Amino acid sequence: MIVAYTELPEDAGGWPRPLLDVNVADMDEVRYPCLVDSGALNTLMPRWLADAAGVDLDGAERRSLAVATTAIEAAFMTAGLTAAGHRWEAEIGFCEPWPYSWGLLGQQSFFRFHTVTFRAADFEFEVVPVES
Repeated sequence: MIVAYTELPEDAGGWPRPLLDVNVADMDEVRYPCLVDSGALNTLMPRWLADAAGVDLDGAERRSLAVATTAIEAAFMTAGLTAAGHRWEAEIGFCEPWPYSWGLLGQQSFFRFHTVTFRAADFEFEVVPVES
């Protein structure tokens, strides 16, 4: 699937970035934009998405992280994700506070399940599921 770069939701008029709409735990009515970030280790999203999707965070591993200049608490749990016509199970860090209107798709929970080709000169990227 080829996806055009778009602006970050709160950055109207800003530089286009590789954003991909993601559904969490088969919650089809909510597609959350996520920055496809090859430098990010984890996939991170706001905690309200876990609550809305019915992802039970009781017993989740909790970690303190820094994202950009913001300190956050993340509860890590495995949940289903759907994006680019592909569904997979992966560990997601559901964060509070989460000061952004977009999530992060990182190495452990996104790139290991997909081959991603960035074509920055064309403001697009391609996402292909990895054969399992």
